[in-house]
Amino acid sequence: QESTFVALRNLVDEAILHGVDFVILAGDAFDHENRSIKAQIRLTRELERLESEGIQVFLVFGNHDYMSGNFVHIDMPKNVHVFPETVEMKKLETSQGAIVHLYGFSYPVRHVIERKIDDYQKQPGADFHIGILHGNLEGQMDHGNYAPFQLKDLLKKDFHYWALGHIHKRTVLSEDPYIVYPGNIQGRNKKELGPKGCYLVTLSQASSQLEFIETNDIVWTELNIDGDGISSFHHLYLYTKERLENERIEGKGKLVRIGMSHLSLEKNEINLQTIDELLETLQEEELEQESFVWPF
Repeated sequence: QESTFVALRNLVDEAILHGVDFVILAGDAFDHENRSIKAQIRLTRELERLESEGIQVFLVFGNHDYMSGNFVHIDMPKNVHVFPETVEMKKLETSQGAIVHLYGFSYPVRHVIERKIDDYQKQPGADFHIGILHGNLEGQMDHGNYAPFQLKDLLKKDFHYWALGHIHKRTVLSEDPYIVYPGNIQGRNKKELGPKGCYLVTLSQASSQLEFIETNDIVWTELNIDGDGISSFHHLYLYTKERLENERIEGKGKLVRIGMSHLSLEKNEINLQTIDELLETLQEEELEQESFVWPF
């Protein structure tokens, strides 16, 4: 229940540690339109930490946390720049004197099906141009086709970087320029496997650099137990326990979905009851572990 808040704190810690000029949140900071007061206040506190360090935040609202949702409004700190429902350019001057133009829009309602990419127009007078787009790459069928675009549409804009939102799986669509779905900062269910986090982006006139930074408090993963060569239930227990121990990461939790194959034990040793008891036993051994590996 706390993992998403821990991940947010980790993200802010990394932004402060690296002394970034600004942070981009590309939509769906909240999971639901009726965002809770608790979640808003927790987000606001972290954004205030960035404000105290002089770090600006550029935020768009997506199809989950669209602007007209029914919720109690908590004001954002002054360092947070929220994009309106039409595509707008916001200007930033960095501490080193570079001029940055950032372009984006927020969802006024849940379903934005128009090709909003057509409204992004590069405006002169900046050293760097960055697009923020919460939308779906056309052809990706696993997600709602909101604010659809094609890769060629983004490339035509001649921006230095595209910060994309909507897709929870981390994906780099292009490296020149970088066009990136960073994914979410904390996996929320068994479909969102592997490390989750953010990207540290460094732009210069000569080159661009991209570094993934893990922020998740808990990692979802899968583990297959191959029963070939396992001669007894006790052997299965010890082997499974060993494999789970190899998954342990100091300072993080893991939720591990276990699959078993090629089991050839006697029926009195392998059935639904004995497998349930094995799972229960393995879980009990993790109850007191801070860096837990929880099988399911």
